[in-house]
This record gives sequence, C-alpha cells and structure tokens, in this order.
Amino acid sequence: MHQKTKCNWLLLHVMFNVNWIPALRVFKYCYMFNKIKALLIVLVSFSLIGKGHIFANPDVWVKAGITYQFEEHLVTELTYLWSFDDYFSSRTIQTYDRDKNGVFGSEELTLLRREAFEPLSRFNYHVHIWVGGKKLKNLIAKNFDARIETKKLIYEFTVPLMPSANPNNAPIITSLYDKKLIMDFRFFKKNFLMVKGMMRPDCKFQIKRGKGIQSYHPQPVTLKCGK
Repeated sequence: MHQKTKCNWLLLHVMFNVNWIPALRVFKYCYMFNKIKALLIVLVSFSLIGKGHIFANPDVWVKAGITYQFEEHLVTELTYLWSFDDYFSSRTIQTYDRDKNGVFGSEELTLLRREAFEPLSRFNYHVHIWVGGKKLKNLIAKNFDARIETKKLIYEFTVPLMPSANPNNAPIITSLYDKKLIMDFRFFKKNFLMVKGMMRPDCKFQIKRGKGIQSYHPQPVTLKCGK
C-alpha cells in the first residue's frame, strides 16, 4: 500500500474508531506526509473521546463574530465569522491553497470544506443555541466560505434557526464553545455582534459568563426584546 494511501486509511480508521493512543501514533506517522490533515483529524478524534479521557489546553484559537438576520422581527439565521490563529492559518493555507495565489479556487474550497469543516458537523460546528431555555439540536450549516485575509484563514457560514425565533417571546442565547477545549473561541474586540434586517429598538444583547446549563461557556450572548 502506498504510504500516503495508508496514512489516509489510518486516519479514517481512527476517526470512526476513536481511541486517543492510536490517534497519537497515527498522527506521528501521517505527520510526515500531510501535516495539517493529520492535525485536523486527530483534533476531531480527541473531541469525540468521552469525558474523563483527555482534557488539554486549546490547540486552535479562533476570533469570532455573529450576524443576526431579522425578518419581520424574527431571527431567521445566524452567520458566523471565524478568524484562525497564525499557526493554524499558515498550515491550512499551505495545504489547501495549492497554486499559492492567495485565493481558494472552487476545487480547493471543496476539498477544504470536506476535510477541514464538514467533520465539525458532529459537534454542531461548536455552535450552541437555546430558545426559551430549550437547546436546538441537529444544527446545519449553509453558505460555507473560506478565504485568506492578511495571511489569516477565515471561515464564514450560516446556521438557520428552524423555526425562526421571536426574541420578544423568549430570549435567544447563543455560544461558541468546544466542550473538549481543543478549540478556543473568543469574540473580536469590536464589531463582533451585527444585525441585518429590522431589529426592534427595545432589543438588547447581553454577554456574561454562563450559568446553569451554560456554566462552562465563557461568552454566551443573550438577545432579549421587550421589558
């Protein structure tokens, strides 16, 4: 078996038969051939491991922003913007910008999405949303885009709220949080909460460390309208 083919097979085996010791061994083997792919798959594998097995300092740091889409005073979808740290950006760009022109072409973008974004669907893309205290499940992402801005890797994608939510009836809480702490999410220093469409003037955003079911979430955002 060709060495790179063997590496791909081993990575898939680890991904669907999660165990952190083989994951480390496969990482060391595959690192020689495809460094960023090995890192991505092993990070996904670690995130799948049950509680009590491994907790580590974050390996990937992400600055983020959220845009709330309003239609007739209802929140219909949330668009997320992620900006990755220098190291993860440089390694991912080196791997997927194959012609080195600073732009992800259609084939490059398709490959990046399949290998470096779609695996996050297992964790709802680390997006957590509660409406009226009830957590939304089986979130989907649409309109995915990846680009390079000042040597940073940028992800942008949209999560529809199904059904649309009325923040006047019940608060909408959203958070970006990786339970296994492989990825660390923090908001941009400014302009990290944006609105499209018409939001009522009595709507307010609040950010504070979570309590109760959000107790481990560092920056949950609550949107509430009315008194």
